Amino acid sequence: MKDIKDLRKQIDLIDDKLIPLFESRMDVAKQVAEYKRTAGAAVLQTGREKEVLSRAVDNLQNKEYANEARDFMTAVMDLSKEVQLKTNPVEQQKRERKPLTKHAKVGFQGTEGSYSQQAAEEFFPEQKDMSAYSAFEKVFEAIDRGEIDFGVVPIENSSIGSVVEVYDLLGKYNCFIVGEKWIRIEHCLLGVKGAQLSDIGTVYSKAEALEQAHEYLVSGGWNLIPYANTAIAAKMVAKKGDKSLAAVAGESAAKIYGLDILAKGINSDKENFTRFIVISKTLVDIDADKVSVSFTLVNESGALYKVLRFFSRYGINMVKIESRPLKNNPGSYYFVADLEGNCRSKDMIQALYYVEKSTQDFKLLGEYVKNSPQEV
Repeated sequence: MKDIKDLRKQIDLIDDKLIPLFESRMDVAKQVAEYKRTAGAAVLQTGREKEVLSRAVDNLQNKEYANEARDFMTAVMDLSKEVQLKTNPVEQQKRERKPLTKHAKVGFQGTEGSYSQQAAEEFFPEQKDMSAYSAFEKVFEAIDRGEIDFGVVPIENSSIGSVVEVYDLLGKYNCFIVGEKWIRIEHCLLGVKGAQLSDIGTVYSKAEALEQAHEYLVSGGWNLIPYANTAIAAKMVAKKGDKSLAAVAGESAAKIYGLDILAKGINSDKENFTRFIVISKTLVDIDADKVSVSFTLVNESGALYKVLRFFSRYGINMVKIESRPLKNNPGSYYFVADLEGNCRSKDMIQALYYVEKSTQDFKLLGEYVKNSPQEV
């Protein structure tokens, strides 16, 4: 067996041969970039990459290194593309943008006293006249018709996860995320004036709210009925005036509808937050530091890894990714990713360029200023 020092010397000799070859390859890549610029060809050419990888494996004497050879040549080609992009840099796609005015027409899903209204009021503190809509899709439809400039809808909760309907609507409608706001959720059990816990027989609220307060509600032995919205449930209980009925909603709903707070902070997770997004028909002119995108992939091994490596390569922090089933296409999925970084930086532009070219049905969902529960 050779000594480790001898083996390291052998590696050094091989590296001494590799680096000049690598440098030569980068020089040729620059020439390729100049040719593509003159010919108007794209930097990323999938067919050519497959050909290079296939040749690399064919040239191996020991086929046990096939996967490693593909990885090695993929890395080399990525570096070649970087050199080409430096020679012919990618420019950010020009899109229509409008000012994020504080006096715009704003709508939210729910009714007066809902958490959605709270999020809308905190994001647009100077806007007092807002429109309430009974369903998520009605907010999107209102934006599509030009009835409102901005809509506010929930997209995820720290306890129960994503609001999948909203993700699907982002794909269906030509809307962009232009802002986000985290709201602390503190559910209360609300009853009519004079009601006691012993009077309660039935509790109404949005299904997600009932789930978030499930531990407390089950202990009461009450009949739990899902309702359209927390605030709408509170409004209904107030209108009925029946002491046997209660609603799970926020403290603001109790004030608005004249209900008593029978129990406060009943959600099981005391650090319960909901992330609301602000949507618009066009992007807004702001210094965005968060980007959301969606895309589908070819059905082949390693497809997602090949996409995610672009974010890593350009130092883009991916804070969230999840998959959703494609409608009318069982067994197929699309992905949604949230990224942190300056949306106009060269690294973000190049990373998104590669992702778009490496995926199918790529869509920019939004550019906005990030908010976090820690800021609440």
